[in-house]
Amino acid sequence: MRAWRGPLGISAGILSRVLFMRLLCMLLMLFSVNASAADVLDLVRQGESKLQAGEIDAAVAVLESAVAMDAASPIAHTRLGGALLLKQEQTAAIEHFRKAIALDAENAHAFVGIAIAEIHLGRYQRARAALMEAKAIDPDKGDEVDSLIDWLDSRTGAERVGPSGDDPRSPS
Repeated sequence: MRAWRGPLGISAGILSRVLFMRLLCMLLMLFSVNASAADVLDLVRQGESKLQAGEIDAAVAVLESAVAMDAASPIAHTRLGGALLLKQEQTAAIEHFRKAIALDAENAHAFVGIAIAEIHLGRYQRARAALMEAKAIDPDKGDEVDSLIDWLDSRTGAERVGPSGDDPRSPS
């Protein structure tokens, strides 16, 4: 009796081995992705620890390694941006905050980071816009953001305008 052959002339034994190898490769890739994500989070935690210890340069190096390991990690970019802010490297910090936002548009922390960097660069309108984005994403930040926006408005002489176009501080 002749062995069964599939539509491409492949025997059942070879076909089952090929399918098994594909499944094995997919499982290995899945596990390596999880290990990589865990490794990145571990590096982020190490970087945060270094920041808390005041080792800013060491923290930046560790967080750069996290970004190198996974350039698609919004948390790694956000934390690196924060560390760069502490080094007073505002332009580089903004770059990483923007990358974090590109990866996660709901990253309120990255918008706050941009605002802080923009304040240090004297670009108050950009800072204000970033704070408004952060507040829209995370309304719980409202009071803190509002007080900072009020401060910015006092520095620029800008009027605070509500969603309807009216100044919410003026009596109706």
